Amino acid sequence: MTAAIAIDERGGSASVEAAILSIVIGLLIALAVAGGRLAAAEAGADHAARSAARVASLHRGETTAVTAAREAAAASLAEQGLRCQALDVAVDTSEFARPIGSPASVSAAVRCEVTWADLGLPGAPGSRTVASIFTSPIDQWRERT
Repeated sequence: MTAAIAIDERGGSASVEAAILSIVIGLLIALAVAGGRLAAAEAGADHAARSAARVASLHRGETTAVTAAREAAAASLAEQGLRCQALDVAVDTSEFARPIGSPASVSAAVRCEVTWADLGLPGAPGSRTVASIFTSPIDQWRERT
């Protein structure tokens, strides 16, 4: 009778091991998806900052440069399929005031809050903020307003 009890205990342990293993594998897959999403978000923010700074550097006036840079950053993120819960695009056009012939540049900083709530990772934050800054030169011989 003792042998029968030992056999029953071994039979149940395989199903418990399979259940635990499936949970661990599920968490590893969710972690890999989170890592991929973070890498894509960082690359997207970098590309958006580059686009925003470059577009701003092509404009002659500060107001139009800022507006165009914000639109370019939002369009860049949308093209990449990156949805931000909160998007902040800061454009530094202070060097537009420099006289013609002197070197000047425009900087764009993009901050995007990416959601992780749909991944179902226990203990993971609901969102993650990624940021990038890029500076683009302004043509020093071009007229500015």
